[in-house]
Amino acid sequence: MVPHPTRARTKDPALRSYPFPYTAWLVLSNDPDNTLYADWQELDRVIWNEIGLPFADSLFFRSYNKNLPDQVDLFGHPEILNKHPHDTIHTWGDYLFGGSRGFERDDAVRLVDQAKTLHFKPRVWVDHSTFAGNLLHHHPYGSMPEINDASGHKYPNPLYSLDLIQEIGVRYIWDGTIIPTLGQDRPLPWLTYHLERTGSRKQAVVNLAKHKVGEVMGVGAGFRAQFKDNAAYRPHRFPDGRMFYTFQRHGQWQKADIDGLGDILAPSRIDRLIATGGVCIAYTHLGKRPAGRMGDRQHIPNRTRQGLQHLRERHIERKVMLSPLSHLLDYLVLRDNITVDLKNKGILFHADGIAFSSVDQKTLAGHTFSIRSQGITPEQWVVKGTEGRLTPRIEQNDSRCATLHFDL
Repeated sequence: MVPHPTRARTKDPALRSYPFPYTAWLVLSNDPDNTLYADWQELDRVIWNEIGLPFADSLFFRSYNKNLPDQVDLFGHPEILNKHPHDTIHTWGDYLFGGSRGFERDDAVRLVDQAKTLHFKPRVWVDHSTFAGNLLHHHPYGSMPEINDASGHKYPNPLYSLDLIQEIGVRYIWDGTIIPTLGQDRPLPWLTYHLERTGSRKQAVVNLAKHKVGEVMGVGAGFRAQFKDNAAYRPHRFPDGRMFYTFQRHGQWQKADIDGLGDILAPSRIDRLIATGGVCIAYTHLGKRPAGRMGDRQHIPNRTRQGLQHLRERHIERKVMLSPLSHLLDYLVLRDNITVDLKNKGILFHADGIAFSSVDQKTLAGHTFSIRSQGITPEQWVVKGTEGRLTPRIEQNDSRCATLHFDL
């Protein structure tokens, strides 16, 4: 039976957090707002070809924004799907400032058909600005099948599309928050957590005191709710009963453009992430630049290019893992649903019931998991999924660690 969890499982202690020998993992979570096609071409050439970073991108299906008539979308530029990987949709499109062209459920129905025709299976959904069909950011209407008014009347919600979002393949949804903490998926003492959130020791102590007193007294639930644990993903049940995983993104609202990305990916910050360990889902708008720089011929500033190149160097040195966002989230869910039986030399993959209803060789293709073990040779391991025996390529890294490779 596939479990239907209300909270994430925890990693088996025999597993390394990330594949050997990586200590940290970074991905980009890009929003396509303001992206002009010439700038999109430069981004594609530099990030995915010249530097060769293994990230995935996001897109708008349609853009009706009259303030941004040249904004790239899949309808006007279907070729973008074949240029580099895309795993994220920025809602169903940009319907802001679209005049009379508002969004309704029928739009989502048509876009699901378009995605199937193009064999596009996005795994991640990110809310866009104040789009009426958002799920968690500003508006929750996209997740509500019905609308109730103050008199108790119920109406079908024409903005509801969560069932279609699930049908299209999405399993991970941005929760609408940006956090300053560098390195999720690692335990943080509450004082350290509040210090990283505030940047001030005095304010961190104040917030911690409020947190603890409120917890004991049963008050201040709203205050405490804004401070979550340091997990990289969380199960979330929506009003219609559907379960997805949510995630937070790292960065700053004012630095969420191609220039600010140079600060977010500064070499000193990447080296700190490697030293402390953890996951970074870096928030940005690759296609957006400051208004004062719109006349520049070069879209990507030198500081950002240098940060991306440094990131590539650390990846080649096997210090920081890089991947598409969906690959990271899939990995974390799969990792946290593995049971390791060191005594009987068994490794069992469980289905989590949200992202995966079963786990077989095809599900695991492209993933790598490392196990802390001693005195067990590769041929002794018995690896099973929900459908039976699995056959990974097992590499002995050293006397204490073995890695399971599920090759593509």
